[in-house]
Amino acid sequence: MSSFINDFNNHIQAYFISSTYGNETLVTNNLNHLALVQDQRTFDVSVYSTNVFFVNLHKLMGTGTKKMALMWSAVSVLEAASKWEETRLTLVRDFHYLPPLTNMLLEIHSGEQQQRLLALIELLTHGAQLESHEPFVEALILRLLALMEQGHGHKDKTELVTLALSILVNLCYRNLPMTYLLTKNISVSAFCGKIKELGLVACKMYIILERNDFMKEMDLQYLLKMSFKEVRTVLASKNSFILRHVVDYLHYIRQQDQHAEKENGHKQLSMKDNFFRDNLKEFLDDIERHTCGQLDSTTANNTRKKRKCTEDKNSSGESSSNDCMDVLFEIMECIVALEPVGPDFRKRIADVALKWITTSKQSFARAVDLLRVVLEQSQTEKDKDEAIRELVDECRDVLAELMAMVTNNTDEKLMISFSKLLSTMVKVQSSTSITDLDNVAEQFFQHVFATILSCSGGPNSFNYSLADSEVRIFLWALHTFNDFANLSPTLWFAKVGNLLKQKPVHFMIARGLTSGDMELTEAMMQVTAAVDFPRREVSKMVGMLSGHKREKSSLDVGRTATGPTPPPTALSRELLERMSQTVSQIQDAIASGQISDVSTVELIEFYNCKIAMESQLMSDLRGSLGGMSAQISTLLHQNQLQAVEIDKVQRKNLPLVLKVSALENENRTLEKELNHMKSATASYDRKIGQMKHELSDYIRKYSEKNQQCGALAKEVEMYRVRDGNYEKENKRLQHELNDMTKTRDESRKLLKVAEDDRQKLAEQKESDKKMYESKIREREREISKRTDLCQQLEHQLQKRDTKIELQETELKDLLGQIAAKEERIAQIENELKESESIQKAIYSLMNKGKK
Repeated sequence: MSSFINDFNNHIQAYFISSTYGNETLVTNNLNHLALVQDQRTFDVSVYSTNVFFVNLHKLMGTGTKKMALMWSAVSVLEAASKWEETRLTLVRDFHYLPPLTNMLLEIHSGEQQQRLLALIELLTHGAQLESHEPFVEALILRLLALMEQGHGHKDKTELVTLALSILVNLCYRNLPMTYLLTKNISVSAFCGKIKELGLVACKMYIILERNDFMKEMDLQYLLKMSFKEVRTVLASKNSFILRHVVDYLHYIRQQDQHAEKENGHKQLSMKDNFFRDNLKEFLDDIERHTCGQLDSTTANNTRKKRKCTEDKNSSGESSSNDCMDVLFEIMECIVALEPVGPDFRKRIADVALKWITTSKQSFARAVDLLRVVLEQSQTEKDKDEAIRELVDECRDVLAELMAMVTNNTDEKLMISFSKLLSTMVKVQSSTSITDLDNVAEQFFQHVFATILSCSGGPNSFNYSLADSEVRIFLWALHTFNDFANLSPTLWFAKVGNLLKQKPVHFMIARGLTSGDMELTEAMMQVTAAVDFPRREVSKMVGMLSGHKREKSSLDVGRTATGPTPPPTALSRELLERMSQTVSQIQDAIASGQISDVSTVELIEFYNCKIAMESQLMSDLRGSLGGMSAQISTLLHQNQLQAVEIDKVQRKNLPLVLKVSALENENRTLEKELNHMKSATASYDRKIGQMKHELSDYIRKYSEKNQQCGALAKEVEMYRVRDGNYEKENKRLQHELNDMTKTRDESRKLLKVAEDDRQKLAEQKESDKKMYESKIREREREISKRTDLCQQLEHQLQKRDTKIELQETELKDLLGQIAAKEERIAQIENELKESESIQKAIYSLMNKGKK
């Protein structure tokens, strides 16, 4: 889609010079293609070509409403670009699109066209604080009041009137000068009476105008019930602007509760009663029925072919239904944040989000955010283990589908929401294990950082002119994996450490720290707390980026101060040629390997991209300058023709000029007389003022004296009463003093007796002490004698022990000798037995020989 933006920027210059049919067709075709955009990066305001596109589109819309087809194509592009918060606020604050839209609203009279344009203006004014002194504001307010007056009492124009009132609420909310400008053009009581049937938007206007008498009940419970009722009535008509008011009101309730809890210790709104729970139950039932219907319609619409916005009327309804679902999910986030909602309601809300993720293919970034909020809020409950475990299991089942959506989608919101959901699941599971998340986290890691890790070190490997949306995706993913590294260091610490060594990551962290986004800056500060964070490299990048921003702002200031850029001279052409030759020589040196340092190569690449951006900027400015010079020449020619016509008219109107000069002379004399009268009245007013001032001084002095006299009389009376009280107190104190003297004498007698007793006790203690000391000395003598006896006994025992040891050794020797002798005896006995057996054998042989 960026090609269509560049084509529009090229064709629109030719259209401004000569608005032929061919140029108009080319411009309209480009706008019709851009109206179908579904990717936020197309309208990223940090890209230079996108800024040029919005400037040219604003100029196109400021040319007038003669060609309404072209104007409605531009409105379709603004509707597509307003889907994202950052782009929407930039369209209002920086590019000032409300004045041409106001002029267009003043010139159209069709009800459908008015409703479409009012819906766009309502979306642009939501959350944008406008200045009341801008000239288009009063015209817009008067037009809105006229539309409300025309539609009052007509049921078919109720939505148109509600849109106009919603725009007035957006303009006047927390904007006192704008509220004054509104009240200057209306009768407040009549206006409040006309809007009393318009629900919550009317209640917000009553709060702004401080007319609480028109409200049925100024009660938080009533307004919360009205909010739920507004949601139920709006779901059928898909009016997402009323739902945004419900979101604002729920945020207001939460702020009031937090403020009341800090001051009083208890919440202002009690949500534990049956009324709130019954209303919330009916509200969730309606949302479930609506989401089921939306899921059926989305599955049916997925089978159809997409058509262009200019040809398909249902496309606007489909986009409004998507916006409606986004705001519904935001309402459920607010309800989850209202404590204590309870685990049952949180479970139902989580089921709605899970069902939407698994079935629908639209608005699932908000559904993922809702799941994350439910997880964070469930973590604060006391009995949370089982509920969190079930919810985490259900979320884990959906992670694979979410990862597939992230892989096949380039939506920034979805990828950032998925990163935050992974971080929340890691924090919830920190007490158990996160190994079951590693597979999905690895896929997400490769999806986001694969290009950086695979091409690190080589020249031309990274595009340093990334859009802010893509940088946010990288940085939120880095924050998520930093949480993984803190809780699972075995797997993720080395990966995150390797990632933090890459120069592109240093560059993106520096852009995140200098972006001004507080939430992203806080997340990056958590990353900077890592042990191996490259502080020096990132600080260098931050210095380079801040210097680049200062140079850019000074260039912008110089352009606005000096006017349009002059055409290039011969010196500037020579400088450009020398720059291009230097860049080519550096690239040849990198290609030949003469410059091999990786940091030097990437730094050169960064400045090459910077030079390319500046040269592109200069070429675009020269192109626009050529168109502006041609347009200025045509305007000068037209001015010359008009000057000739003016001369002719002045010649014809010479008598009138003479009459005018005479009237001017008469007016001068009358002005002189008027000045004399004014000076006289001023002197009279000064005298009257001086007399009034003297009278006020006299009255003031007299009142001060009266006040002093009254104060003195009161003091005298007070002193009299005080003297009487003093006399009574003196008498009472004298009586107490007498009693105290009596008790003092008695206590002195008792003290003397006690002192005698104490002296006797001291003498007795001294004698006892001496006796005890003599006894202690005797016992010490006995102890010394006994210690001497003990030492003698120990000496004798040692001698006996030595004797016993000697006897034991002798006994062992004797036992050894006995054992040897016993062995010798046994041996001799064996020999005797053998000799006996031999003798018996000899005897037997001898007996046999005798026979």
